[in-house]
Amino acid sequence: MKLIQVKSPFQFRVKEVEIPHPNDTQVLIQVKACGVCGTDMHIAKSQAEDWESFGHEISGVVVEVGKHVTTCKKGDKVVVESGSFCHTCDICRNGRVDLCTEGFHTPELEIQGYAEYMVLPQQCVVPFEGIDFAQATIVEPLGVALDLFYTTDVQLNDDVAVIGLGPIGLMALRLAKLAGARNIYAIQRSRRSQARIELAKEFGATEVIFTDETPLSEYPFPRGGVEKVMVTASPSTLPDAFHIATVGGIIGYIGIDYGPGGMVTFDGNEFHFKKLQLRSSYAAPALWFPRCLELMKSKAVDPYKMVTHTFHMDEFETYLDKMRNNSADVIKMVMVND
Repeated sequence: MKLIQVKSPFQFRVKEVEIPHPNDTQVLIQVKACGVCGTDMHIAKSQAEDWESFGHEISGVVVEVGKHVTTCKKGDKVVVESGSFCHTCDICRNGRVDLCTEGFHTPELEIQGYAEYMVLPQQCVVPFEGIDFAQATIVEPLGVALDLFYTTDVQLNDDVAVIGLGPIGLMALRLAKLAGARNIYAIQRSRRSQARIELAKEFGATEVIFTDETPLSEYPFPRGGVEKVMVTASPSTLPDAFHIATVGGIIGYIGIDYGPGGMVTFDGNEFHFKKLQLRSSYAAPALWFPRCLELMKSKAVDPYKMVTHTFHMDEFETYLDKMRNNSADVIKMVMVND
């Protein structure tokens, strides 16, 4: 079997390895699709010190199960939770499985999603029907978006800002619309990502604000700001999020940068006197898959609008280069194995 390995900065190779076999509680799947995530781009840019496997937005078909597996059977179509809770630590037993740090996570695997086959713990595979394999990979980032939406506590008639129009930001925006937000402001640095800008409008954005043209501090929000801000961009955007939040506002945040980009300075007095809340949404363990699958199948959040590009393993480097340098027409890329 073949798999893709990465080494920073942006080096890729195809490696031939033996097809792995599951133990008594594991599942072997044939990978049918794996979505390209922003985290993958960070890994390729700076985080892979040596050659390693990667990819965590996965759908496939079960081809072999261990003798004690009860969650699926051979032939099932499945999506893969990128992380799971352990069930047995004190935190899990006290009902906060979302805070568990002892469970399985995809980066622990020697073979991850950009491969032809992979072995997984049975608890991480979730059977599904009614969606094509490429679109089914959207369930993982939709779970991230749903976690951000719940963390930010968007309510009926709220004014909401979404900073960053990647796939997670777009789906969070859609969830805010479904929840009855009054005005939704999609905030993007520039007009470069035309496909994402148009989908933001289709998903329910009241207006798209381009910060290279109109600084957020100058935008005339009808209520003087917004009650809720969902940030899916780098830490450097947080001071603007604090500034546009109204008194008592909640800022939900999921974003990554490394080195100096991971540091941020803001006015602590403004944050205090406005009674703001900053809530981190780090969606690990991965939760909400059954709910997300229902949202996708009903087209409440349409996965067919999200996936704009598919490619094969031998085209991997070409498409990752496009993602880096020519992504104006890209919403989501997915590697597919026919």
